[in-house]
Amino acid sequence: MSPAAGPPRPTSMPRPGPRVVADIGGTHARFATIGAEPRQLVGIECLQCSDYGTLEEAVVDYTKLRGIGKLEKLGLAVAGPVDRDLVDLPNNPWRFSRSELARALDTNVDVVNDFAAQAGCLDALRPSDVTWLGAPRPRRKGVRAVLGPGTGLGVAVLMPDGDLLPSEGGHVAFAPTNPHEIELLRHLMSRFGRVSAERLLSGPGLENLYWANQQIDGVGSDVARMPAPEINRRAREGEPLALRAVEDFFDALAGYAGDVALFAWSTGGVYLSGGVLRKLSAFLDPDRFRARFQDKGRFAPFFGRMPVGWINHPYPGLLGCAALLARASGNAAAAPTAESPLSPW
Repeated sequence: MSPAAGPPRPTSMPRPGPRVVADIGGTHARFATIGAEPRQLVGIECLQCSDYGTLEEAVVDYTKLRGIGKLEKLGLAVAGPVDRDLVDLPNNPWRFSRSELARALDTNVDVVNDFAAQAGCLDALRPSDVTWLGAPRPRRKGVRAVLGPGTGLGVAVLMPDGDLLPSEGGHVAFAPTNPHEIELLRHLMSRFGRVSAERLLSGPGLENLYWANQQIDGVGSDVARMPAPEINRRAREGEPLALRAVEDFFDALAGYAGDVALFAWSTGGVYLSGGVLRKLSAFLDPDRFRARFQDKGRFAPFFGRMPVGWINHPYPGLLGCAALLARASGNAAAAPTAESPLSPW
């Protein structure tokens, strides 16, 4: 008689591949692999978009750099509208079909607007990740707005129930509020016609402000543009024209942030982000910024109580993208907080 068969041996299940997130701007593509929980971002790489002909090439290069095989999922935060299968980035030559990219990479691909991801990171931030401008601090979880200058100007809103409202609000028209800004607008209109807020509040926007101030002073070429890093360097060395351009930049940003707070009624606060802000942070005067931010006529007393914070976490887009992936996967325990759940993709 044959011996009785023992219990069946467990069959080994293939381990899921890693989940990768990317924050795709006009200049840089930042990648990371999600660790055990969404705040744990490992293998961070910052790639230059101009080094790659397509987004797919950049993704493949990242996986090679990190020794990654098949992905479980790819989450993309991109600087542009994401309401269609074809994604065309306004400040980046890349354009891609999310369905074709998923087939080419043989993985699930989720796409969100880059500043929706910035808003999605808010509940994952630690107290040390935010520098508050002035005394007001958030007292309740109302509407929160996130905006910031990079290669372009991004804006998004996080509702109290966790719904995310992406936008292309950086392309609204610039509204001057004093004679000097009217002169800036006059010169910029001669060059661009319609002048959006992004024409001033971005890396190229700082270059435009320097150029416009040259025209006001009657110096400089009608064509030559000073690169933003050089303007930053000159401002640090005390050059008056560079300092004025940076001052104009922060004044316009403060006024625009107040306008965003008006139309979003962001009682939970306004959060500033973006790579250009980090590079120019040495010139940020909190008192001057708040004075311009709350210069809203009859609403000035209300704005005096509104929190304004600067997100100083180095990778808020990646952090928010990871948080949104966790929500989309139904992983409530891994998501940053249960108090204000983030919307899935």
